[in-house]
Amino acid sequence: MTSQDDIIAALKAEKHKILSMTVAPNNVITAEDIVADMQNQANPGRGNQKVSANSRMGAPKPPVGNSEVTKEDVKNFFDIPGLKKMLKGDRR
Repeated sequence: MTSQDDIIAALKAEKHKILSMTVAPNNVITAEDIVADMQNQANPGRGNQKVSANSRMGAPKPPVGNSEVTKEDVKNFFDIPGLKKMLKGDRR
């Protein structure tokens, strides 16, 4: 039988695993990258110019795309032994 302490430890380990995988490390943005992005947004002679900088440049990207997640990955995601019994008495 799985104890409540085992369940809590498993939940904490899973939460730590998920938090450590949610953000991919940023690539270093060089001055050349910024200038190239600004020149690309300028659209000289084509109109539709943008005044502001690109706020999403260098933003973290998810490490896994939706197309890479399989049904097997999701199948037992919430199947934690003893969780239902533990939460049954929880009155939060």
